[in-house]
Amino acid sequence: MAGNNRKSRFLWLGAVIVLLVLAALLLFQGKGRKPFEGNLLVITLDTTRADSLGVYGGAGNHTPNLDRLARDGIMFKNCSTPVPLTLPAHASLFTGRTPLAHQVRNNGRYALAPRELTLAERLKPADFQSYAVIASYVLLGRFGLNQGFDEYDDSLDSYKIMNSYNTEITADVVSGRFHAWLSKHKEDRFFAWVHFYDPHEPYAPPEEYRAGPDEKDPKSLYLGEVEFMDHHVGKILEDLKAQGLLANTLLVVVGDHGEAFAEHGEKGHTIFCYEENLRVPLIFFHETLLPKNVVVEERVSLVDILPTLLELYDLERGEDLQGRSLVPLFRPGAKNPPPRPLYMESLYGFEEMGWAPLTGIVEGDMKFISLPRPELYDLRQDPRERANLYEARPDLARRLKEQLASFISSHTEFQSETKRALTAEDIRQLQSLGYISSHPGQSRNNRDPKDGIVLDVKVNEFFKALEHVPSRDIEGDIDRFLRDNGIDKSPALYARLWRLYEKRKIRDKVVETLREAIAAFPEEVGSQMQLAQVYSVMKKYDLVISLGRQILERDPANPVAHILMGDAYTALQDFDEAQASLEKALKFEPENISLLIKYAELLITQEKIPEVLKVYDVLITKEDILKDHEFLYKLALFYAKNGNNRQAEALMERCCRLHPSGRYYFYRAVILSRLEDYEAAIKSMRVALEQYAGELSSDQRAQAEKLLRSLSPGGAVR
Repeated sequence: MAGNNRKSRFLWLGAVIVLLVLAALLLFQGKGRKPFEGNLLVITLDTTRADSLGVYGGAGNHTPNLDRLARDGIMFKNCSTPVPLTLPAHASLFTGRTPLAHQVRNNGRYALAPRELTLAERLKPADFQSYAVIASYVLLGRFGLNQGFDEYDDSLDSYKIMNSYNTEITADVVSGRFHAWLSKHKEDRFFAWVHFYDPHEPYAPPEEYRAGPDEKDPKSLYLGEVEFMDHHVGKILEDLKAQGLLANTLLVVVGDHGEAFAEHGEKGHTIFCYEENLRVPLIFFHETLLPKNVVVEERVSLVDILPTLLELYDLERGEDLQGRSLVPLFRPGAKNPPPRPLYMESLYGFEEMGWAPLTGIVEGDMKFISLPRPELYDLRQDPRERANLYEARPDLARRLKEQLASFISSHTEFQSETKRALTAEDIRQLQSLGYISSHPGQSRNNRDPKDGIVLDVKVNEFFKALEHVPSRDIEGDIDRFLRDNGIDKSPALYARLWRLYEKRKIRDKVVETLREAIAAFPEEVGSQMQLAQVYSVMKKYDLVISLGRQILERDPANPVAHILMGDAYTALQDFDEAQASLEKALKFEPENISLLIKYAELLITQEKIPEVLKVYDVLITKEDILKDHEFLYKLALFYAKNGNNRQAEALMERCCRLHPSGRYYFYRAVILSRLEDYEAAIKSMRVALEQYAGELSSDQRAQAEKLLRSLSPGGAVR
């Protein structure tokens, strides 16, 4: 009997041990694992193809900071974007859904619907302080990605204070803005998104990053931009380390899409879905949470990043996600998920050129692209996609075509609220970025983009050659070229024409061409906007106002139309109407520094000093303004003239630190004497006279010497 009891106890003990082992295995595989409770920093690298980084095989390219993160963290070698366009790609990244579902299919023409749940919104219940700094027009808050963020810094206005409306900010400005935000929120649990845009065309890296073999070679300049961006990724890592936050911050670094250099005819991105446009770097890094030196070979997508983060933070996944967690691919002992197809698309050629839409699918190593002339590639054997296997493997091509159709059918979610009408400012900005060549024309064709891009290059070459043709009537040449190539006039073609005449300084032909474009495409406000700007240069202010009113009938939220009308009313000295126009523009662009300055200058003209001071009080809170010593100097003089000497002295002191000069020290001394800080006034005036006398006028030197004589060593007035 005792033996049976002993045996029962052994069996019971064995069962307990088995259960404990199973529980341990479950914990080891992530079931019940304690969620990560630290900070999250997502860095997106715009227009960064994977092989532009040294660690991804970019031979000779110097990206030490990103390379180190990849080697010390988890590097996904085969990550793809579902779409080679900035806004749709970021929408997929931050929703975990393909463009078929979130329905953001192009830049500018769409906005993420409020019904979509972004990463920032999903993290909000977990008490994250959220911040984003974005560097490009195409990610402005108006396009929907600001959903859920406590602070969304999309102010792109330049600190140079010019009357321009910039489309991007550079990596040094981006890292500087993150530094300023982090210094105020280092005690908070945060989610931050930092967006770098530098590798996007035009390629213009700082001089020290132009070290390639050919400084005029686009690829060399592009890689210089990538290196410059990498340097400022390093600055962000230094900031985190200096604040003691790196050890408690999960980093995700990812490209939104790549960049082509004519491998398949395209220069840039947007049209094709070849690997140079789709394959991007993806790196996860944390000092203790994640394993080190892990390389994942499986094919993954941007839509997988959000589900991965939700699992790491143990947050509810929901039923709407189309990506899947990547945690099993790097957690020891976890079972790899089964293979699944990856979707890709680009509707740019369809929406902007009227060509056939492009969709595709990758299954394993086989890639199918649906076009009038379909394509099939074996990415393992042919990573450069040179050998189209569509004719050689018809059964496989047919199966993938059917699978693509099924994927599109099952994943598409139509949302009418995502589509938006382009404003004239959208058109201008997107054209400057190379994202828009035209408003969609009324006619469409089923032209394969492979043929379309050849014709587009031919058109570019034709118009470029015309720029150098001796001055003569070229209209016959243009009509003949269009007729011979079967090209109808479109808004894009009209834009080429008026720019050609503008370069040839034929102003009347510019006006004639724009008028013809407006008559042919009355719904397309881009030509109206351009004609209004031409009339403004020609000082035909009544016509500017008339066109502005027409534009605002179709596009009431157009800030540039309001600004042009404001300038016209100012020139006509109708200051009340000018003020009303600029105030309407400010409703749509309240952070636009150039516009605020223009508005303040108009108020000065009307001697509305209290209103001016309110505007300037806003301006001096802007980080970008505080970098411009010349403008700060003008502000200081204005404050001093209107009785606020303390604010004037603070601004003038900053001028002296930013850019030491005689006039800054001179006027600071004058202001300090008004404040009866005689010791500081003497010191500042002596610096002006002893170090910068050559910069002072004879009158200023005489005034300086008189002021010094009038002040006793003790600071009392004689």
